[in-house]
Amino acid sequence: MSLLNDQVKQQVRERFSERLSGPVQLKLYLRPGSGRLILPSGLGCPTCEEARELAQDLQEAAPELISLEVIDVTVQESEITALPTLTLAFPGEEPRIRWQGLPAGYEFATVVDAIERVSSGEHGLSEATVGRLAELTEPLEVMVFATPT
Repeated sequence: MSLLNDQVKQQVRERFSERLSGPVQLKLYLRPGSGRLILPSGLGCPTCEEARELAQDLQEAAPELISLEVIDVTVQESEITALPTLTLAFPGEEPRIRWQGLPAGYEFATVVDAIERVSSGEHGLSEATVGRLAELTEPLEVMVFATPT
């Protein structure tokens, strides 16, 4: 069963055709094969296959601009340990946007928005915020948590 029905897929394709202007690199880190098995911590990934399907649907919505690399952490060494993890970046740059877990439900809209922002190079921040960020002298990590509650 698909997470996105045909109507939503069509809406995403139409939105991307209007709003994407530059390339976007998606990377999906997963551990395939465990399905919904309940395994000891660090061994299973109950939503990895759904995350793969969602990432593929996003890539297929604009294949000329969105590339997808699926990284199996059991084969390729990675610093990513929370699975599944989806990262976004302009090709050739280090990803600065990361979703841990399945970015479905409320989180899906933020993924679509982030893809559009990476593609256009527009961050959407006010000049005041950009000015304050320019004053930072140490690296800063910002974490945003999304929950339906």
